[in-house]
Order: sequence, then structure tokens, then C-alpha cells
Amino acid sequence: MFDQVVFAGGGGRCTWQIGFWESVAEEIQLRPRVVSGVSAGALIAGLIMIGKASAAVDYFAAVFKANQRNAYWRNLFCGKPVFPHYGIYRNGIRALFSECFPRLRYGAELRVAVSRPPHWLPVSLALAVGGLIYYSNKYLMRSLHPGAARRLGYHQDFYRVQDCRDVTDFEQLILSSSCTPPFTPRLWWQGMEALDGGVVDNVPVGGIDPGKGRVLILLTRRYRGCPDWFTRRNGEQLWTYIQPSKPPPISVWDFTNAEGLRSACEMGRHDGRLFLHNVLADHCYYTDVGGD
Repeated sequence: MFDQVVFAGGGGRCTWQIGFWESVAEEIQLRPRVVSGVSAGALIAGLIMIGKASAAVDYFAAVFKANQRNAYWRNLFCGKPVFPHYGIYRNGIRALFSECFPRLRYGAELRVAVSRPPHWLPVSLALAVGGLIYYSNKYLMRSLHPGAARRLGYHQDFYRVQDCRDVTDFEQLILSSSCTPPFTPRLWWQGMEALDGGVVDNVPVGGIDPGKGRVLILLTRRYRGCPDWFTRRNGEQLWTYIQPSKPPPISVWDFTNAEGLRSACEMGRHDGRLFLHNVLADHCYYTDVGGD
């Protein structure tokens, strides 16, 4: 049914994508040739491709349960990281992919989005402005495909996981796609400053191939005015967007909420079953919802 899939970013909310995938993949023979992802969405896509998505929910839920805070302010005085997110994220990638990384070479072509700052802005200012854009996209504009970052000169590049030499390369690519100071340190990918791919577009449709076909787009948050699923035509393609039926019970940077992580995954399973019921009954809702 779908030959390409897009995984939006969204931190802990992305476990919704795992539950949804588990509910629908076999029923609709979901075996895409191209997958585009950004930030935690790219991580989820990789976990699905190596067959460790469910194990990842258990892994991160255990880590979140053991992590008491999202900010350790006393660390300001001892030189340790204030925010635990980067370490938790990096260690999770290493633990889950170290032995299974070769499997990524034989599945769908996975393309990961990384944002780049404009050349005309000093780097420190570009990082600050990028952060403002990221959070305004999330909390204020809430457009499916906002254009503010591009108008300022930010751009989104895509890198194939299959081109990573080893799991260390893959780890750096995923971390670069998720780079959001101060929760993470400043990062570079292939010699250039990296920013969370979601700064430009948290729904990375720029990574898919043009041409005739159907694209499944897995969101991670609610968009006002949009139904739970809808399809719009884009050239020769049909893009089917799926969003959670209600806001997932975990925020992007809450690395203490183990129950919210599991509940988001279970919500995805529920929404997947509803989607299947309607698709198989040929009741999928078609509309035209534009971007910014």
C-alpha cells in the first residue's frame, strides 16, 4: 500500500509510532523501500528496521524510571552535565544497535534529516535562533510544514544510514539529527555544525523520492483542524498523514516519565487498530491540508 514512510520527530512521544507500526505493518504489508526520519523519529525507524522496537520501549522505560530529574542543577558546580538527555540517548543507541547495526544495511533505505544554520548568522546566534524556531514551530505555529526556518536561510540535509561506516557513525548521525542545545552539546556532522532536523521541518518529507506512489507519514502530536488521518495529493503521490488520537502523555524532553513512554506506545497500538478498521472498510478520510 505504501512504498515510502516518514517518521516525524518528537522525543518520547515517538513511541506512539512503535505501537502504531506494530498494529498495522503485517496487515497492510508495510515494507517501504524508502524511510525518512528526523531526530527520535529516525531512531524509531532504525529500531523498527532491526526488529528491536519493543525492546527499546522496555530499555528506555527502565532508564527513565531510574532517572530522577530532567535537570541536575548542582552539576553546574562540579563540571558534570546538567541535563541527562544526551547521555541517556547516546547510551541507548549504543546498547540497542551495537550488535544489530549490520541489519540496517539490508532493509529500506533510511534517510536521516539534519538541519544546517544559515551562513550569514554567527554560529552562536544561529543556534539560539534555531532553538527559538524549533519551539515556536512546536508550541505556536503548529503547522505541518512550517517555512520560517527556510526563509531565514536554514536548510535540511538528508544522509543515508547505509552510508555510515559503523555503529559509531550511525550514533553520531542520530545525535546530530537530535542536536538541541542545551539538552545536548553542540555537535558537528561531516565537518559542519548540526542542528535538530526538526528546526526546518519536524515532518521530514524532503527525504522521500518524487514520483508516483503512496507515502505514509507518522506524526507524533496533534495538529488542530486535522482529522486523525487524512490523505492529500502531492503531484503524482498520495500522502497519508496519521496523528495520535489525543496528545501522547509524555513531553519531548521528559526523560523521567516511564509510564508515559509505555502509554504512548499503547495509544499507538489502539490508533493503529482504528486505522486498520477504517482503511480495510475503505473509509479513509481524504482532504487537502496545506503547510505554512
